[in-house]
Amino acid sequence: MRSGLLGGVALAATVMLLAAGAPWLAREIASLPRPGALAARASQRVVTLEIGGMTCAGCARTVQAHIAAVHGVAAVEVRLAQKRAYVVCERTVPDTALVAAVARPGSAFEAAVVAR
Repeated sequence: MRSGLLGGVALAATVMLLAAGAPWLAREIASLPRPGALAARASQRVVTLEIGGMTCAGCARTVQAHIAAVHGVAAVEVRLAQKRAYVVCERTVPDTALVAAVARPGSAFEAAVVAR
């Protein structure tokens, strides 16, 4: 009888913990890249840029447009909440070209390469 009661309490505690953590888990899952969204071919690479100065969705769209305009860039995904941009580009595209595209003259944005 006592082990059944303890099992019920443990089950109830587990359910409560899962209910409390569900919103956080949903946000974490939503922040993962979409399958195939940033797949690079053999002649390409994925570069992660940390972006400074982004404060709104409009900023993110502007940064995405600046990076997408670089010759050799195949795909760009900008995440405002993470302050990062994920770029699929040809291996011949220098990191400096991607950073310069973000920090164009007159732009309030700055970038740094986090990962290649």
